Amino acid sequence: MILKVTALASVLLLASCASSVAGRYGVEQSLDAFNNTQDVSMSGGVIDADYLGIVANAAEFNPYVSRTSQGGIKALGIAFTYENPSKWLNIRKGSSITFLLNGGGDRVVIKALDGDIDHKVSMPQRTVYTTKYDYGVFPISPQQLKKLAYATDVQVRVVGVSSREDFPRKPNNSLLSSFLPNVKKFYETQVAPYLK
Repeated sequence: MILKVTALASVLLLASCASSVAGRYGVEQSLDAFNNTQDVSMSGGVIDADYLGIVANAAEFNPYVSRTSQGGIKALGIAFTYENPSKWLNIRKGSSITFLLNGGGDRVVIKALDGDIDHKVSMPQRTVYTTKYDYGVFPISPQQLKKLAYATDVQVRVVGVSSREDFPRKPNNSLLSSFLPNVKKFYETQVAPYLK
């Protein structure tokens, strides 16, 4: 009995660590000398986890901003990445992300500027596994990002050419508690101070 309790406690500890690492806020900054811009992207945009807090087949919605040397905003958007073992969404130009905010009271729809797919093949213990990846770049206005940043809850639908997916994925997954606070922090520190 004590062994079972210890094993369960270890699993729960690992699960909470996995979700906290996946949802940990961070920013990456770089200078683009050719375009004379400072580019900033958020990490920590994982949207959902299962009932144990484990993030598997991560879906990330990470805001990014490109600022001019004068401090104005040149470009703003969301970089979407999705790891899926069974299917591609096939994100292409014109694919969409719809955010239902505040119990469906607000809606933000953004369209992909570009998208791509990729895959990885692995063979642990002589069994072949293929993981499919979707990537997309979705421009968003400062007003739309502000709505998302200050939302109390969110549901998301991503529609690609081949398929669609709703997040948090039902019935087993729920919104990661760090998702909206991370978007809010990015908006307040990397976007709002530079709006003119």
